Amino acid sequence: MATLEPPSDSSAANRTDPHDWDAFDRYDFEVDQRRWLADLFDNLTSELVVISPSEWAETKRYLPAQLTPMPGPFRWDVTPYLKEIVDCIGLESPVRSVALMKGVQMAATVGILENGIGYFIEHVKTAPCMFVTADLEIAKLRMDTNIKPMIDASSMTHLIKSDDALSKRKAGATDKKISWFGGGYLLPFGANSAQKMRSFSILALFRDEIDAWARRVGKDGDPMSLTEARTDAYELTRKIVDVSTPLIKGESQIEERFRMGDQRYYYVLCVECGHPQTLRWRRTNEVTGEVTGIVWEDDEDGNLVSGSVRYLCEECGHPHVDDDKAKLLSPAHGAEWRPTTKAKIPTHRSYHISKLYSPFATWESSVQIWKEAWDEKESRPRDIEKLQVFYNNVLGKTFEMRGEKLRFVQVSRHRRHEYKFGEVPNEYAVQATGSPILLVTGAVDVHKSNLAVATMGWTRGGRGFLLDYWRFEGDTEQLDNPETWGKVRELVEHPYGLYKGDDGKEYSLALSLVDSGYRTDHVYSFCSEYEMGVIPIKGQEVPSKRAQIKEFNEYQTPHGTPAYNIVVDTYKERLSASLRRGWDGMSRQPLRHFNAPSNVTDEQLKELTVETKREKIEQTTGKRIGWEWHRPSGAKNELWDLLVYNTAALDMVAFDLCRRQLDLEIINWQGFYDLIENEQVYFTGA
Repeated sequence: MATLEPPSDSSAANRTDPHDWDAFDRYDFEVDQRRWLADLFDNLTSELVVISPSEWAETKRYLPAQLTPMPGPFRWDVTPYLKEIVDCIGLESPVRSVALMKGVQMAATVGILENGIGYFIEHVKTAPCMFVTADLEIAKLRMDTNIKPMIDASSMTHLIKSDDALSKRKAGATDKKISWFGGGYLLPFGANSAQKMRSFSILALFRDEIDAWARRVGKDGDPMSLTEARTDAYELTRKIVDVSTPLIKGESQIEERFRMGDQRYYYVLCVECGHPQTLRWRRTNEVTGEVTGIVWEDDEDGNLVSGSVRYLCEECGHPHVDDDKAKLLSPAHGAEWRPTTKAKIPTHRSYHISKLYSPFATWESSVQIWKEAWDEKESRPRDIEKLQVFYNNVLGKTFEMRGEKLRFVQVSRHRRHEYKFGEVPNEYAVQATGSPILLVTGAVDVHKSNLAVATMGWTRGGRGFLLDYWRFEGDTEQLDNPETWGKVRELVEHPYGLYKGDDGKEYSLALSLVDSGYRTDHVYSFCSEYEMGVIPIKGQEVPSKRAQIKEFNEYQTPHGTPAYNIVVDTYKERLSASLRRGWDGMSRQPLRHFNAPSNVTDEQLKELTVETKREKIEQTTGKRIGWEWHRPSGAKNELWDLLVYNTAALDMVAFDLCRRQLDLEIINWQGFYDLIENEQVYFTGA
């Protein structure tokens, strides 16, 4: 309370001694108190000033050169698509949680997370806040490189004060906490140490790049749930903000959050016809064949023609260039967010935006990423990892390994009407591949009640012909069972004449591989009956450290006979590519092309489409640790496995022959094919 001074009236004028405190005590305090209270009421404001986060940013925020290529006072005309999103954080907004699934270079960190934190520091003042990213070190680094420079550049340094006013040694900003005038504070945390945040209750939760978070952290559970629980005490007023580029389909945290909301997309108006649309990648109308979206031109070598990239309006086909982007994005030109569904939680909003909207990236740069990832001529991925980068960073979408899951229409194109099971169509093989079949291999997949067996004929260039595919039904525990192991014996022991070509050539099996993953001892015993030509194998995901070549390596069985570990993923990659690859039926077949007989059934071919390549997730930590081929439980894929084993058998035969007869430590394919054809190593006859 201010010190009361005697009024300058007649009673005070009669005092001659300014230190006559007795006289002062006799002063009529009642009169002065009424005047003092009247002054207080006169000075009271008649309104509470509330501004939105977007208003705060444009009024208070300054962007230093170290944070942006466009330094200076913050303005929404650069990234207008972020304005509505950041206003969801405002105290007056009924939204309690908001999620943005995005491409890269969208300025979301600056426009949403930093502006939101700045708004709470200077305008809200009292709110406890938390910033969480994948790792604590990253969170602290973000505080040092983004949050603190924002505070300094936006003239808010004077607000940063320790919440312990009695301690002069405590600073308002440390690597563990930023406190400010009014009692609010910001805590940085890593999702990998979620257990450390249990004792905190917070109003505003900012979660960054949540798709990089582990699904589980040791015994502590899901960090998404753990962090959200910190806001329970503020259920009616809390603000939860999730911003992330998505990663893998089915594992994406931000996609889950996006699906929970009303799924808003940013609609822009064509500068020519005014048609509203979202910016999308190139697409073709299945009825008219008309191409719209992002388009470009290639030169005769397949390289992108610089300056040719355009965005074609889906309505009138008008070609937009990058310079049109400012007008397209502007709300003054009609751009706006539109919800596309009803939110599962009424107070939760969700947004999606791709890199195609970014004012900091050209459409041409996105096309270059696409061309590095996708082979348009072959209609298949050039590089799976780069394809994922395109989906995540450019389109802002999760990546699903659909490109690595073969479709039936793709494998059915490998049917050849020129031959049937049991036939060797050498005349056709010479016409299609430039070579007759030069050797035949076999493979056996062992199960409890059947043996799946397939044989393959091979021409030059590793082009394969499926010659037979059987399931020998019956008990496989007894090696003397004539219906299972007995029939395999007939195949591997058959002399020349097992297969006869239409040109007179006769073949036996050059090598037979038997999978020892099931009934291992039985397989070892069966193969030990043969001095050569019948070998146990076991699949593995990665090469052995001592492997001479990456595809397979030899070891000894307890019977003292040779066996091989086969790196099956290497062969699955190779086989997947050959099955996906097309052929015009007129030119010479591509290397390693696959051929199936006319009477192969649809069900048999569908066994080639079961497995899907997907990202491998470490179960306890949720970290992504590589890639794996996945087969749904109960799905039949025996033909797929047998083709893998037969392909490995061809490599093993070639390596062995090149080492023994050509004195080489690597495979010389030209020399190998010349040798076995000229000397008729694996066939007899014409």
